[in-house]
Amino acid sequence: MNVQAEKLELITWLAQLQDVNLLERLKEFRREAEAEAYEASLKPMTVDELVARAEASNRAIEAGEYQSIEKALAELDSEL
Repeated sequence: MNVQAEKLELITWLAQLQDVNLLERLKEFRREAEAEAYEASLKPMTVDELVARAEASNRAIEAGEYQSIEKALAELDSEL
């Protein structure tokens, strides 16, 4: 059976599923799978990359290119 047929079979099964506990377990499995995929996509920084990022941040701060924590929090509050 090909992948598309497998997906359709699962969709049909899910559409008819009435077991709330099983649905919760499936949702948890999905969350874990998505978290694992995200973590696998992360790439650690090298020391040189970290230092370059810190130096760039320091230059931006010295140039006044920053936002106060109060302003950032206010923007977050307005988005919620």
